[in-house]
Amino acid sequence: KVIKANNFFSKLFGLIIRKKLNDKEGFLIENCSSIHTFWMRYSIDVIFLDKKNSVLAIYNNFKPFRVTPFIRNAYYALELKPGTIEKTSLEVGDLVQFEA
Repeated sequence: KVIKANNFFSKLFGLIIRKKLNDKEGFLIENCSSIHTFWMRYSIDVIFLDKKNSVLAIYNNFKPFRVTPFIRNAYYALELKPGTIEKTSLEVGDLVQFEA
């Protein structure tokens, strides 16, 4: 299940003010080409997608107090529990489907 960031504050604060995600949850940020993990207390997995849900970049176990590079053509950032991506065979170029 995907939790959508649907306003300025949910995009700005994201998972900073949320509990850790469980195995079947994701946090989706629209119109996003880079994320930060400032003030977070835990690592996350991050997938950047274009408007057609094609994977552009993957970050496994992205640690707190970091910023990803700008991902060209990214429209979505999907944040997941750390270790989620390792359990899949997800690669750049794959298409991702999710339930909002």
